[in-house]
Amino acid sequence: MHGKRAGLALLAAALTLLLSGCFVKTVDELYTLPRHSDEYDRLELAIDAVLSGQSAVYSAPVSGPNQQSVQLADLDGDGQEEAIAFLKAAGDRPLRACIFSRVDGDYHLTDVIEGDGTSFASVEYVQLTGQPGIELVIGRQLSTDVLQSLSAYSYSDGHVAELMNANYSEYRVVDLDGDGRKDIFLLRFEAEQPQGIAELYRWQAGQMEREKEAYLTAGASLVKRILTGNLMKDIPAVFVSSAYEDTGLVTDVFAFQNGVFQSVTMREAESPVSTVRSYYVYASDIDGDGLIELPQILPLPSAEGSDENDSAISWYNLDLDGRSLPKLTTYHSFSGGWFLKLPDRWQNQFCITRGAEADGVHGYAFSQWEDGRRTELIFTIYAFSGENRNESASADGRFILAEKGDITYAAKLGTGKWAEELSADRLRDMFHFIHIDWNSGET
Repeated sequence: MHGKRAGLALLAAALTLLLSGCFVKTVDELYTLPRHSDEYDRLELAIDAVLSGQSAVYSAPVSGPNQQSVQLADLDGDGQEEAIAFLKAAGDRPLRACIFSRVDGDYHLTDVIEGDGTSFASVEYVQLTGQPGIELVIGRQLSTDVLQSLSAYSYSDGHVAELMNANYSEYRVVDLDGDGRKDIFLLRFEAEQPQGIAELYRWQAGQMEREKEAYLTAGASLVKRILTGNLMKDIPAVFVSSAYEDTGLVTDVFAFQNGVFQSVTMREAESPVSTVRSYYVYASDIDGDGLIELPQILPLPSAEGSDENDSAISWYNLDLDGRSLPKLTTYHSFSGGWFLKLPDRWQNQFCITRGAEADGVHGYAFSQWEDGRRTELIFTIYAFSGENRNESASADGRFILAEKGDITYAAKLGTGKWAEELSADRLRDMFHFIHIDWNSGET
């Protein structure tokens, strides 16, 4: 009964937004209890009949973009939305997605999608077939372990047809073949299989076809992040970052090209590239050119006052043969929440030490590294807080780089040759804030 009440509350909220227009109310109207529309009442009655008849309760999807117990979507493309109620009943195949269509102003149950599992994991509405309407992709949690079941359905003339079904650990919908329709990319880890399996399902010749499977790097286990984006111009790919051994991270890249679904990182390249790294930095479009770059960790020279774990990051693209194409070098201060885009020629020729104190703050001192020793100071970056932070940031030759929250970031140029090539504006262009997800370790 509690599940029913909660579901109706969600239904009321959803339909209040979806079935009412936007207008300005008078003061009296604002203090008047809202009345349900006739359409809401009819849908509520139709769902109530199913709940009672099947001894069911609402069972909203637990993750993904659509987590309402009742959702509206034009499944068949007739211009009128169907209502889909996600329920759980007793007995076999307890998970039920009940589809209600509106006929002559009333809602009628037209079909039910039944499935095994303990809960709906996720629900998405995507264009898989290119036919009118949209298809329904449903993930179901099978048990307390990580394995789940994924199914895709079309809906036409009041009836549902299953397009595909597979077990999965993670999935994404993405147009990998460039035909304008979404494909289903999924990952699966099995106890008897030493490597994770990647599969791609595409709409071909009137059905969802499964391409030849590809594999993740041996030793890759828990998936930390899945990113979709362009590998090369007009060549989309899926970038899968997984935990590797004890403390590492590895990225596998999958693409569909020339009719073949493949792991780009597992190909035999002339200069093989290892995407294994020792700490969590994720693939990203770091330079904003529309292509996804992968990171390679470059330990920095160790000088007195430096952190032995300091590293620069060399970012590169991959081509379809798995060859690396260098793009740029950065330094990331994960604890500080910022990073710098560095000139290419600085690679392996600079170090970072604890800077001189300024108003109680020790900055990051970037210095040139030459002949095995630290030479000229290039610049120092500071992070000031407190009421007088802007005054501190602008004193003694320092200038403000950026502000975020209650922190003001500032810099002071050195007097060496590399420092003379910089300016306050150039350093501001080099300075960026880290996206919060880059070092979170979460998917």
